[in-house]
This record gives sequence, structure tokens and C-alpha cells, in this order.
Amino acid sequence: MLRYFLPFLFGLAIALPTNAAKGYHLWYDENGQAVYSQLPPEDGGPSQIVKPPPPPAESPEVANRRLQQQIQRSADYLEDKELAQEKNAKQESEAAQAKYRCEEARKNLEALNGPPRKLMMGSDGVAKRLTEEERQERREEMEKIIEESCK
Repeated sequence: MLRYFLPFLFGLAIALPTNAAKGYHLWYDENGQAVYSQLPPEDGGPSQIVKPPPPPAESPEVANRRLQQQIQRSADYLEDKELAQEKNAKQESEAAQAKYRCEEARKNLEALNGPPRKLMMGSDGVAKRLTEEERQERREEMEKIIEESCK
């Protein structure tokens, strides 16, 4: 008995993949739902053979590797974009600070070029009259700041 059963199983194992390679049967059941099967409907109703989709153009390993590379490129792009935004924000902040220094230095230089006996506010918050040497030093400082900051 086993001697007859093994060739039958072997033939069945060979026949099923070849049937699947020919295509799948498509028919609609009594509820109108599409049914895909390797075998035609049991009631002998009409069916059409649908060819299976072609195999993938590349192996799953290659596709996975390509996907990982795309993900990495996307992450790199987002990181570069974030760094560029941070750099732009820093440049804008530095430009605003330079503009502020420029305006303040011009105001100070204007005050230093004014009347010589004018009271000037020191960095410690105390108002005092500057000597001509101190006025000249501060003028030079303000001119230097204007030269550096007012571009």
C-alpha cells in the first residue's frame, strides 16, 4: 500500500506548484465576493484564470538594503536641514547683536563728540565727567566698535 501511496504523493507535490504557476481561478460566490483559488469552483460555475503577479524585480535583501539606504539619506537630509536652520538662527542673532552694538556705539560717539563737560554714565552705573584723555580713549573704542559692527 505504501508503495502506491508514495508515488501518488510525489506526483501531487509536483502537480500543485505547476497548477499555481498557470494562475489562480477567480470566481464570485453567492454573496458577490471575489474568491481566488488554485482549484475551480466545486459547483462547476464559471471562473476565469488570473495570472500570478511577476516575481519581484530584486531580492528582498537588496530591496531591504536599498530601503535602509533611503532611510539613512532621509535622516541625513533632515539633520543637515536642522543644522542649517540652527546656523541661520545663530547668524541672525549675531547680526541683531552687531546692529545693536553699532547703534549704541554711534549714540555713545555722538555723546562723546558733544559738549566736553557733559556727565557720562560709566559701566558701573555712576555718572561722572570725563577728562579729555578718557574722552579720547572712549571715542577710539566707539570708532573701533562702529568699524567692526556697522558693516
